[in-house]
Amino acid sequence: MRALLFLALSITIGVQSAPVVAQDQVFPTVKARTLNKDKITVPADFTAARNIMLLSFGRDMQESVDAWDAVLVTVREASDAVQVYNAPLIPKPNGIVRGFINGGFRGIYKDKGIRDRVVILYIDEDEVFSALNISEEDKQHPLVMVTDQQGVIIGRVSGLADAANVAQVVALLTP
Repeated sequence: MRALLFLALSITIGVQSAPVVAQDQVFPTVKARTLNKDKITVPADFTAARNIMLLSFGRDMQESVDAWDAVLVTVREASDAVQVYNAPLIPKPNGIVRGFINGGFRGIYKDKGIRDRVVILYIDEDEVFSALNISEEDKQHPLVMVTDQQGVIIGRVSGLADAANVAQVVALLTP
């Protein structure tokens, strides 16, 4: 995976331009908890200058999101200015169902450090998907959004963690 990141970093210069969204688009406010049960409000509790939101839309995407997380480990560890969140988007279920979902994720992610970065976002789909301009096509692959500390969306990349997509995300990290 580190080799893939090195490749992505080395070809960043050749990337035309990463997809950039409207400057006034802000990640909507969502109250959540990490898998370690710590409260977090997205984006109000962001502490990093750049925040990478690895958004997934179904259980079958977790492996692809984990691949993104693994590729971005070097970026995350290189600076406190970058934070990476694994953020599954799940329509608001009732409390009992949330308990099963959270327990299932805790069973997958046993490492405390990873659990600090997994934030399950129970959302109103119509409201959040509309605010983020998420289309049906976007829901077919992981969607990576890069925001500033206030949650202003700098850019987005849809798809798997291949060299070109990783290079686009890395390019979005430079202020």
